[in-house]
Amino acid sequence: MSQSFDFHLHSQWSYDALMPVEEYFRLARAKRLRAFALTDHHTMDGYGDVMECARKYPDVHFVAGAELTVHCPLGTYDLVCLNMPCREDGELVKLFQAYRAWQVAYGTAFSANMLRLGFPFDDQERLKLLRSYRPARVIEKQGNTHVRFATIRDYCIDRGFCHDQSEYLKMVGRFEDMPDYPEYDFVVPIVKRAGGIVLIAHPYDYFRHDDQKRMDELCEMLDLDGIECSNGGAVPEPFSRIYREYCRKHHLLSSAGTDGHDQRDGDQMARHFGEDSWLDELLERVKLH
Repeated sequence: MSQSFDFHLHSQWSYDALMPVEEYFRLARAKRLRAFALTDHHTMDGYGDVMECARKYPDVHFVAGAELTVHCPLGTYDLVCLNMPCREDGELVKLFQAYRAWQVAYGTAFSANMLRLGFPFDDQERLKLLRSYRPARVIEKQGNTHVRFATIRDYCIDRGFCHDQSEYLKMVGRFEDMPDYPEYDFVVPIVKRAGGIVLIAHPYDYFRHDDQKRMDELCEMLDLDGIECSNGGAVPEPFSRIYREYCRKHHLLSSAGTDGHDQRDGDQMARHFGEDSWLDELLERVKLH
């Protein structure tokens, strides 16, 4: 297992994560990583913290990134976007405004559906739940967004809206008029014009394991520069090798990460099946800060 890099990590600036940005810098130094990337969901709001930490940890190297989920004719997919500018500028302002609007719209639609189904969970109740785990400055920046899965699931079970996770999922399955993620043909071109590269995240289910036709379709439609060939436990080792070989055959980049979200994931940082040679290839295309 590699111990040299991790290019898929989430901080408190992701709606579903609890990890302070500085903890990743501390861990990267302790583990002597060659590089890591903070890839928060739908945002680069955490890069103010990143730049502050960079001054405190000058020996720690990072690549700027984000995980952007897109909707396309083939479904909804998570994309790890690397080599992004560290600050929003130009078209990126419009891009991240769209994602902020989506997060608030999704949260609003969630509450509206709960009320429609007869459950007392309005916008104010959702905000109270967000405040139970999100820092105030994050809420001030991002607004009244949707809630992390485990938090809202447990909330609904505790209040008797459902008995277990299975019933919770059935309840959510009855929701109507939930907003789609931003469209792929809006997101991907802006990322690339900003200098970013696009890799499909945790592809095991997206690729239907190793369906070559599906892999070809997604690589073409999403204009992929590479594949996250290893993602902690989300990609079994034999498939990491299959995806790596596919990348070699099609001249794509190979990446790896652990998808860390909170302190419990800290020990797993950089523990994946990726190889140092993958990082060497990536560093020919991405800026190391």
